[in-house]
Amino acid sequence: MTISYAGLLPRLKAFLWDYLIIAGYIVLLAIISLLLLNGPFRQQAAGIFNNPALYDLFAFLTLVFPVILYFTLQESSSSQATWGKRKIGIRVVKADNRRLSIGGAFLRSVIKYLPWQIAHTCLFQMRVWTGAPVVNSPWLSAGLVLAWVLAGSYLVTMLVTKTHQTPYDWLAGSYVIVVKD
Repeated sequence: MTISYAGLLPRLKAFLWDYLIIAGYIVLLAIISLLLLNGPFRQQAAGIFNNPALYDLFAFLTLVFPVILYFTLQESSSSQATWGKRKIGIRVVKADNRRLSIGGAFLRSVIKYLPWQIAHTCLFQMRVWTGAPVVNSPWLSAGLVLAWVLAGSYLVTMLVTKTHQTPYDWLAGSYVIVVKD
């Protein structure tokens, strides 16, 4: 049996399907945030949203971490795929075609979403959402550059390697394969 490794297009299509779930979750979080900012917990919520470090932690715990958990639990499950990957016909496997452990899938997801979190952290520290003058420093600029370099390395390695592995695949010992044509 010949293994067909999933390249950029099927992986992108799968992510777009998964992003429908993520976008729905983001809308739910936005509604809850608006209710908190305009409800009985308005002072506590404002304290979080006006403090860049607390807001970043809040965003990580309520948005980024649940997304990481979604990918971790789905890719370490018996289906070895998220909803989007199943829809497209690809799955995440180890070299021997076995499924990833929860630890391996968690490592893969953390590294995969690291650029997203780095960018969030930098943007929260710059306070770009407040309308206040943007706080910029060489560290924040370096963080944004790092986020783009990491994301770019993921894309380049997926395009140039025969197995279409990214650095997060290498670190987790995983491959994304096509299971249907």
